[in-house]
Amino acid sequence: MVAKKVLVWLFSALLLVSMIPTVTAANETSVGIVILVSNNEADLTLAQKLGESMNVSVIVAPWGVYDPDVTAEVISAAPDKVLIIGGPAAVPKTYEDDLNEMGISWVRIWGKDRYETNIQVLQYVLKNYPELLENVKIAIAHGRDIGAIKKVELEKAFPIYVDINRTENQTQILATIKVTSVVIIKTPYSENITERVRNEIRNRVRASITEEQANISAETAWEAIEIAENKTSLATALLENSTTKLPAAEKLLELANKEIEKAKEAYESGKYGEAYGQAIAAKAHAEAVIRMASEKIQIMMKTNQTLRIKIRIEKLGGIIERFESIGLNVTEEKGLLEKAKEAYEKGSYKEAEQLIEQLRNMLKEKFHEEKLTIREKWKERKKREVPKMNRP
Repeated sequence: MVAKKVLVWLFSALLLVSMIPTVTAANETSVGIVILVSNNEADLTLAQKLGESMNVSVIVAPWGVYDPDVTAEVISAAPDKVLIIGGPAAVPKTYEDDLNEMGISWVRIWGKDRYETNIQVLQYVLKNYPELLENVKIAIAHGRDIGAIKKVELEKAFPIYVDINRTENQTQILATIKVTSVVIIKTPYSENITERVRNEIRNRVRASITEEQANISAETAWEAIEIAENKTSLATALLENSTTKLPAAEKLLELANKEIEKAKEAYESGKYGEAYGQAIAAKAHAEAVIRMASEKIQIMMKTNQTLRIKIRIEKLGGIIERFESIGLNVTEEKGLLEKAKEAYEKGSYKEAEQLIEQLRNMLKEKFHEEKLTIREKWKERKKREVPKMNRP
């Protein structure tokens, strides 16, 4: 009963963080590589800019929470290699296990926070794809300033994120990139920090340096509140269904809820800058709760047999559905999946796991045998979806 309860909660909770499309894509997917990233706005924007430069697809997972359907989506792209952007707190290690099971190579590029991840990605590009950073434009924004990061999305530039204690490495790496121009994007939330960065980079970079103001409008403030509310709702669901008490997380969640209330009060009073700042603080506290709870969930997924079986059935079912949708014959695989479901439902867990492993091997073999066909179908699908993906 506990496993079923957790499962229902887990997948319903994922719906709360679906504000960003599951998949974004360049006009045409490059052969062999797919980027996997969380919907953390900083990491996602960074991944999208890298994806545009490399001409590869970006698949987006809910921040801090494992979703087996994301794995199925990655496999439907038939990559030879997956670049995972972000740490295990953002993109859980379970995705690594899934890729290993299917014989897909991967590289995780990350640091202990969004600022270090940013630098690690740029260093990875410098080492492996240096041509992408030749005569490039750089956009600098505060790493938690949602309004500024939204502005970065509109720039044809690689982002560099800064914070009060995150400027040294950022300005150092600027000196190693062949930069043509730098645009500093600021809002009233972050203008003190961006002013400091402007003075630092003038001493390191010989390039055109300009500034753009991203004002905190009523729309921007309300969007930040909605994002904070979604994160807080997910954090609440995780804690309510946790089998372990997390007092520190409960206190952070209480703080996040208070900050959201303050944000709404400020918004109603027309104090959009204050509302925006409170919403960003609430989002950060909610994400800390999600991180704590997610760590417990990852342990549960490995130690709770019934939950593990149920999630694997969901994942393999998703792969089968995608293979069938592109015309592959999966009659035998569907039959085996039904047998695994039946074994699970009658409590024959050992039999279910044996059937699941047999099914996983069959799908892995089909994946590698039909990889080129699967990939071509993915590319055709992405071309059809491009107009829908372009956001204003």
